[in-house]
Amino acid sequence: MTLASALLGMLLAPAPSPAQGVVATDGYFDVARIDPNTYAINEPQYWQRNILYVLKGEQRSILFDTGSGTRNVAFVADKVTKKPMTVVASHMHYDHIGSHASFKSVAMIDLPETREATTAEGWYAPPLSKRLWPFTGGFAVTEWWKPGDVIDIGDRRIEVVHIPGHSTDSIALIDRESGYAFVGDHLHGGTLYANLPGSDVAAYLASTRKLLNDYPEIRTVFGAHYEGRMTRDSLVALEKSLAAIVERRISGERVWWLGWTAARYPGEGFTILAAP
Repeated sequence: MTLASALLGMLLAPAPSPAQGVVATDGYFDVARIDPNTYAINEPQYWQRNILYVLKGEQRSILFDTGSGTRNVAFVADKVTKKPMTVVASHMHYDHIGSHASFKSVAMIDLPETREATTAEGWYAPPLSKRLWPFTGGFAVTEWWKPGDVIDIGDRRIEVVHIPGHSTDSIALIDRESGYAFVGDHLHGGTLYANLPGSDVAAYLASTRKLLNDYPEIRTVFGAHYEGRMTRDSLVALEKSLAAIVERRISGERVWWLGWTAARYPGEGFTILAAP
């Protein structure tokens, strides 16, 4: 999002509400327990109410996104688990990589565009068209995860899935055994943005169908904002809404969005903002 959208969001976003199932708080971040090996770190005071996820294994852990960077999440993540932690972003928008530079182990999705933006020394500097915010810095990449890789973190295997649509570099992490899909901005309660630079509604639909068709184990979907916990039925509803948009079977409500016209399409527990 742009500076203008950030300022607009601060004015229009709903008031922060306590995270469900909170087990700890430092006054800014709230930690909620999903199961003994999975935690959500909520950023309820930030206008987008970001949600980050800690996936714990026997040998190491994964932190999926590092938030807005308004406060450094590293201290809180360290309290959730003492296992060695690798962070990876759901995508490169500024509000998902804000504290990346504070971690020693940082994974990156291995795509031509992310390789191109990374120096030979391993420093990734996201272009403005990716981060959508002028004040977000880069970070060191220590390992590369290819689409389809299965990351064994010790008695827990996490699959990396490339899901372009919201952005070209979006990924999901799938835990087949638990039936979990961690999907970043691909699906959550509230507005889903398919009208940003790099967004593509047809790709969004294809990625949704990939999640549904290739991963029948998915039962719970965890998004990165607002109401983060969704279901497989929500994913099915998203597929239906996107298909109707792509096939031009529905017309969205025309809205004025930061100087451009956009179309707002209702869904089940979410709305989709796309190009008209």
